[in-house]
Amino acid sequence: MKITRVETICLHYEMPYALTYARGEYQEREALLIKVHTDEPGLFGWGEVAMWGGPWATSVAVIEKEIAPLIIGLDPRRPEYIWERIYQQTYYHGRKGILIACLSGIDIALWDILGHSAGQPVWRLLGGYARPLRTYASSGYYRRDYSLDDLANDVDQARRDGFLGYKMKVGNIAGAIHAETLHETPLRVSFDEDIARVRVVRKALGADLDLMCDATTSLDHKTAMAYADVFEELQVRWFEEPTQPENINGCAELARRTRIPIAGFETETSKFNFAALMDAGAIQVVQPDVIQVGGITEARKIAAYAQMRHLLFSCKNYSTAISLAACLNLLYALPNADYFECDMDPSPWRAEILNTPLYTFETGYAAPFDRPGLGLDINDEQLEKWRVQP
Repeated sequence: MKITRVETICLHYEMPYALTYARGEYQEREALLIKVHTDEPGLFGWGEVAMWGGPWATSVAVIEKEIAPLIIGLDPRRPEYIWERIYQQTYYHGRKGILIACLSGIDIALWDILGHSAGQPVWRLLGGYARPLRTYASSGYYRRDYSLDDLANDVDQARRDGFLGYKMKVGNIAGAIHAETLHETPLRVSFDEDIARVRVVRKALGADLDLMCDATTSLDHKTAMAYADVFEELQVRWFEEPTQPENINGCAELARRTRIPIAGFETETSKFNFAALMDAGAIQVVQPDVIQVGGITEARKIAAYAQMRHLLFSCKNYSTAISLAACLNLLYALPNADYFECDMDPSPWRAEILNTPLYTFETGYAAPFDRPGLGLDINDEQLEKWRVQP
């Protein structure tokens, strides 16, 4: 079996309202999917590339002009070899950022092919721990014309829908570390106003469910400590990306001072950088983004190191059904898997592009499936509605 072609698929969606967080405001969703074709009739694999903050064209160029020539003609059932070949061949200008994100999409597609070829779900090929995953609803952005009562109502709806936790955004304050350069970010609040939002969510959620708070790498560690002091009182489950990932010492100092577990970093890449964060004691919930960190191949090594250090592992999940499937398959395979994130914000690229639901949701848990590969049954006609040229 050989790889014959790498196809890129760019998606665009205009949301009905804008979402604001500490690093800006956006009303458009964008995604970059990959389809790796083989010389076996009807056998291909789906992948997805994180391309947040940049145009499709730059990622498409990396995939089509740099990565594809390195893998055309290779056996797609060798994801470890192909991962290492791409990494080493692009070493001098790769290792992080856009190239690793593009490699992530290729890697996920190869695991999808391997699963279909073997007639097994990817999670079983990865070890098959097969424990149903606790789920939490993920939203809680700052929004225009959105009151605290509106926020409380949305949290209450997530509770009634059966989710076991809720994650919200914090840190959109004047003291954010990038506020002087990202000064156009709207809806800045004071520290006290931000804490009031958290208190409202905790009350709506109730004491029996988990609350997570995400600062999206926006705080210095001293300001993060002020948040963490209140989060202890409110029994926050974890404090996500309080600092920038490069601030390992500061984040480690924060982690030593608070009883709230620190989660991160979805914006970080490579097993080496995650090992440094874990070794320093900077994170207690290890949380990469599988479509940015280097794909399933790299993420499972990070998860194994986390298990050695007795740390829980989770994944960012905030894009299409493809990244959702990659995240689920990885988490199903792990003994140290924690929560599964369920994106609640407007998007037509989750269940709407699937002919068959990816997983069953019951009493707050997502149960494993037995379909081969990533378990995806993509409706190409629905997908085409959102396809655009890079």
